[in-house]
Amino acid sequence: MFKATQKTLRSLILFFVVFFTGFFSAVIWFWFGIHLEKEHTTRLAFWLPHDFSTGAQNPSTLLAQFQDLPVTDLYFHVGPIQPDGSLASDLHFQASTFTTLPSTDYAWLGQIRSTIDLDSPTVRAKIVDSATWLIDQGFEGIHLDIEPVREDDTAFLTLLQELKTALPTTPLSVAMDEWQPDQLTQWVANYFDVAIESYWSTEQVQSVLPFIDQLVVMTYDTGFKDPDLYSWWVEQQTVALSNRVGSDVELFIGIPCYDEGAHFDPKAENLNSALLGYERGVENLRTQTEAVTGLAVYPYWKMDTAEWTSLKDTFQTQESQS
Repeated sequence: MFKATQKTLRSLILFFVVFFTGFFSAVIWFWFGIHLEKEHTTRLAFWLPHDFSTGAQNPSTLLAQFQDLPVTDLYFHVGPIQPDGSLASDLHFQASTFTTLPSTDYAWLGQIRSTIDLDSPTVRAKIVDSATWLIDQGFEGIHLDIEPVREDDTAFLTLLQELKTALPTTPLSVAMDEWQPDQLTQWVANYFDVAIESYWSTEQVQSVLPFIDQLVVMTYDTGFKDPDLYSWWVEQQTVALSNRVGSDVELFIGIPCYDEGAHFDPKAENLNSALLGYERGVENLRTQTEAVTGLAVYPYWKMDTAEWTSLKDTFQTQESQS
């Protein structure tokens, strides 16, 4: 009897040792991450103000500001998209305006989803016409930022398909809300009896991939108050999306440099904490590093001297390590 009890106790001890070892290993793997320095070339993108699309500022002035930075993609604000699918009325530029820039220059079309009826074929056709006209003016790509897009928004997918059909060789970029696991998110929403709608699930990400060339995740406006938590968030977005987007579509991690917002604390969400999260994300062993293209900074017009210095220091450090 005593030997049987000893055997049972040893079995229980072994079970709990294995269980807790596995549990804590999983926590370290998924929450904290295991990091290893990896070789990675990071490209840089910026969202630019409307002034560049009205002729108030010349894009050539960007060259000095971008010196020593690997800026390869620029989103020029030409919106917002009007309810009928047309463009802002104050646009003024020529085809030669953007040729001085060594970057892919996107026309940035944005709108609040509830403001524009994408279910209307007439509205979608007008958006496609507007995009085609912008390409004729000298833009090289279209950057679409319609928020928020729900998972069951088939009209948004139809718009992407129609844009790709009309402009098959034109790079199409889409800005997305942060990724979240759908089942867990809905469980939290049901438990706390709240609506959580401003996010993209894995299924939603995968549904747009056949129609686009670039995906930019906007990691900001989280409401986080702790910079370490926000860095972790940026890291997890980098890890998760690198495993869901794949190598056929460029993946940019959108990071903030502004100072105020309804769900935004600049002490937590800022350029430095985002850069730290991105670097840890790229070095995380769970990350498919080759699938991560670079960083997109929102917005250019809010960058201050300290932030430009941080950005340039980051990229100079990367160059010295490579």
